Amino acid sequence: MHIPLQFNFDSAIENNNYCPDVAAVLVTYNPGLEGLRATVRAVANAVSDIYIVDNGSASFSPDWRDLLCGQHVARIHLLPQPENIGIGAAHNIGIRKARKNGSGFILLLDQDSQVEPNMVGRLRSAYEELVEKGFRVAALGPQFREGNNGALSRFVKVGALGFTPVDCNPASPVVEADFLVSSGSLLPLAAIEIVGVMDKGLFIDHVDTEWCFRAKAKGLRIFGVCDAVMTHTLGERRKGIWFVRQRTVPFHRPFRYYYMFRNSML
Repeated sequence: MHIPLQFNFDSAIENNNYCPDVAAVLVTYNPGLEGLRATVRAVANAVSDIYIVDNGSASFSPDWRDLLCGQHVARIHLLPQPENIGIGAAHNIGIRKARKNGSGFILLLDQDSQVEPNMVGRLRSAYEELVEKGFRVAALGPQFREGNNGALSRFVKVGALGFTPVDCNPASPVVEADFLVSSGSLLPLAAIEIVGVMDKGLFIDHVDTEWCFRAKAKGLRIFGVCDAVMTHTLGERRKGIWFVRQRTVPFHRPFRYYYMFRNSML
């Protein structure tokens, strides 16, 4: 079932953050509807279309149409699935719909992520700046503002001894990374044509990592944009622990650890 909701308003002309060639693919699974509405509201004046791919939520209803209505620029498309097919397969459904409808870029989103003002526009303009410098760009991503404590994430590169953080500073607003968290990442359709779509066999966890590594293997590059920010919460809950130093660790439901370890090995 494909239910498009048409929202075309003159505010698009006045919106400097509006990117008419960007479509968002938002994957949901039993979302809190108020949270989902906030997620949609945060991005709906920055993109042309939002493809909501619902992974068999028990709470899904065509009544989401009424919940998500508002003074938005974006056209909203509901793409409910009969069962939970995983985040990779759900992303691929949205990507293919956006490609068919002529979008040039895909913005991947989770149901618990909210873009901050100018995030989409900043990612889009950073892409143009990098292309002008001759870079072959696979994906760009924002910094994450942790929903619980407001801390900003760091981009990372992979070295012989593990992950190496890449610091942001005013002199380097765009930094190179080795992979990005899928939510908030902007992927050109041209890069997806080269790299391919997501590996649906991974189901969840490291789907984004695998795609980024595949892109780098094909000679494309990954970038973090420091002045693009999105609020995102990792894990069902977080707890402070002491291990070498004090740190805050996200905790997930048990089935997630199965996929984390299995997919890391794969």
